[in-house]
Amino acid sequence: MFDKLKRVLIHSGYQVILTGDFAHRKSGGLARGTKGYILPDDLKIFINKHIGINDRVLTLVHELLHEIYSAWEEPRIDRTSQRIFRNLTVSQLGFLQFFVMSPTEIRSTLKSRQFPVSI
Repeated sequence: MFDKLKRVLIHSGYQVILTGDFAHRKSGGLARGTKGYILPDDLKIFINKHIGINDRVLTLVHELLHEIYSAWEEPRIDRTSQRIFRNLTVSQLGFLQFFVMSPTEIRSTLKSRQFPVSI
């Protein structure tokens, strides 16, 4: 499953955007999630920058699953994203962390050599 997520993330053209602007965000009358959401028509995935890095990874997995399995209901997406996250290897987690960290967080992590891989 990780390979499928990786392919979509790299080859689909989606832009992952860290933002703190989650209050009152609506589209088509539907309230958006507080951790993240996907806009397939715009090829954008928005992730809340105020949650922890591993929560951002879980959110990214969740949103990518919406793209891959658009017919799935939210409970199935939630269960599957949790299962995938729990089974990520350290290198897979690190790969996904890169997409959900700000440039400042990446520089700080690399300088301190403290890689946030705890699950």
